[in-house]
Amino acid sequence: MTAGRPGRIVFDISSLARWTGPPVGIVRAQRELALWAREYRPDAAFVFFDPSIMGYRAVRPRFVDAFITGAASFNGWSLPDPTGRRKRRSAWVPRGAYALLQGRRTLLRRLEHLRLTSERAGLRDWADRTQRRLITDRYRLAMINPDGSRRDFVTADLALGDPVALGPGDTLVCAGFGWSHGNIDAIAAAKARDGFRLAVLCYDIIPLQHPEWFKDRDVADLSRYWRGAFAIADLIVANSHAVRRDVAACCHDWGIGGPCVAVSPLGAEPATLRTAPDASLPAGLKENGYALFVSTIEPRKQHDLLYRVWLRLLAEGVPQAAAFRLVFVGRPGWMMESFERTLREDARLGDSLVVLPRVSDEMLDLIYRRSAFCLYPSLYEGYGLPVVEAFARGKAVLASDGGALPEVVNGLSPVVGVGDEDAWLEMMRNWIQRPDARAPFEAAIRERFRHPSWPQAAAAFFAAVEGAATAGHA
Repeated sequence: MTAGRPGRIVFDISSLARWTGPPVGIVRAQRELALWAREYRPDAAFVFFDPSIMGYRAVRPRFVDAFITGAASFNGWSLPDPTGRRKRRSAWVPRGAYALLQGRRTLLRRLEHLRLTSERAGLRDWADRTQRRLITDRYRLAMINPDGSRRDFVTADLALGDPVALGPGDTLVCAGFGWSHGNIDAIAAAKARDGFRLAVLCYDIIPLQHPEWFKDRDVADLSRYWRGAFAIADLIVANSHAVRRDVAACCHDWGIGGPCVAVSPLGAEPATLRTAPDASLPAGLKENGYALFVSTIEPRKQHDLLYRVWLRLLAEGVPQAAAFRLVFVGRPGWMMESFERTLREDARLGDSLVVLPRVSDEMLDLIYRRSAFCLYPSLYEGYGLPVVEAFARGKAVLASDGGALPEVVNGLSPVVGVGDEDAWLEMMRNWIQRPDARAPFEAAIRERFRHPSWPQAAAAFFAAVEGAATAGHA
């Protein structure tokens, strides 16, 4: 058992460890915070919530950086559900029988253990070659990077060390998907017993405000998590003033006194020129020849509104005349299977609407920089990081007025009414046909856009955490 020591930051990287694919949204923010803590907080400890003990375990030093950067992901196939609300199929089948039923999975796991632990290069290479013949689409995201290189897929026995005991001098920082990768009841019990402090980053509580945009199971998990977190946290860090207001309203409705809430914006990093100057865009795209929407494909983001607007523009001949395309960059989300099928099958679109579900950080940077302008029609946002990412690259954005978006846009681009299809049609038509119409906004962005870099945002976040901890011990 690892004892607590005064002043530690104990950073939960469970979501980073479990993530596969390029970092987006919450994962990107959590990664940047973890990177800063790794470099500037030598006292920081990095932990993983292990549902088999309903508590935290230390992440072995070998894998801390790998999980943070995405070079490795955690193999949780054999672990129970962290929320405790669902039973995995493996729980109902004897372990030996389950291993036989899941023969491919069992073999992949054992070969991965050999690949990561063998001291013989020949054996490691053999394990890799054998795995590659066995890896199906089901396992590819976890085990293969977009460039074809291997991603370590690490089981608990390799990745995790001893259980971690948090003491009164420690601050547990949760900035990931705690409703899926942790258990707020177990954290509350440990906090009451051991007296550590808890700081939680709240990106938004939209599923509680608009449950119709989410799966019932996810709404239940988020409701349980935030009801517990708001009741026991010493500090909630909101990434916008809009989220702080939403948290206050939610606590009032629930009859919870509510924690201290600090506002600390997310960061942006304009200096991301990691692509070669001669790098190529995906097939079919040309510089300044497309509008870009970066977002997971989910109901509240309103990809369907842009789809309808785009069909109207195609009927008018606007994109064809300018050889212009609409680009969606983002992973498939939830409750949008029918829409995704429509995008694939609607012959009216031709090749004018391009969907890129998985791109590297380097390619995303290039796609941003070579776009004509960006779009963000979301019904409601707690922040809207893609708006900041676009501004950081000098790109004007047509954004909705949902939630925190007007706060983030801050007058640097037009704000269009949520769901006002005619207004979106007019603005998109104008910006496609008349690049000079967006030029004043691009000039304003170049002259006035100032936003904390990720290191600055992370420093501010941990300063807020440190301030709350100091106040708590005053």
